[in-house]
Amino acid sequence: MKPRKKAALHSQWTLHLSVESKKLRLTASYIKKTTLAVLAHVEKDIALPHVRELSVVFVNDAKMRDINFEFRKKDKPTDVLSFPQYSPREISGKTRPKDVGGTYLGDLVISTETTIRQAKEFEVSIKDELLRLVVHGVLHLCGYDHEKVPAKEAQRMRRRERAIRAAIKGGKKK
Repeated sequence: MKPRKKAALHSQWTLHLSVESKKLRLTASYIKKTTLAVLAHVEKDIALPHVRELSVVFVNDAKMRDINFEFRKKDKPTDVLSFPQYSPREISGKTRPKDVGGTYLGDLVISTETTIRQAKEFEVSIKDELLRLVVHGVLHLCGYDHEKVPAKEAQRMRRRERAIRAAIKGGKKK
């Protein structure tokens, strides 16, 4: 039996990490490794080969509340916000990007306090909750949605989230 070839990445990813709140007590190395694992699983969803950068910012609930209000008019903190560089149709290759747009997939903002609170609430480790949030946020950057879409589309995103988390936790590569 021939060994399976590993799927080649579009290119090496550049990850920009800013930790304004260190309450998670996870190393930058661990966060990068986790995020890069997620990116490896979504590369097939990204039709633009020049897209190879992601920014991840960790903030406290107060900062997250401000950002959530500024961009979504929701006056409360949330767990993760995604700010895509490209539209879902552009990132999937269904339409050409309107402009060059650069190499950024987009930005993720994650609340450390909400991550910790949800880990306790869901009775999972902080690492598991972080993985859930990174997968969720990155899928939004790749054009997936679960709000303001038909139930079938929301279910598609949930299934994709579960599959990626299971593959990463199980050590499987895609």
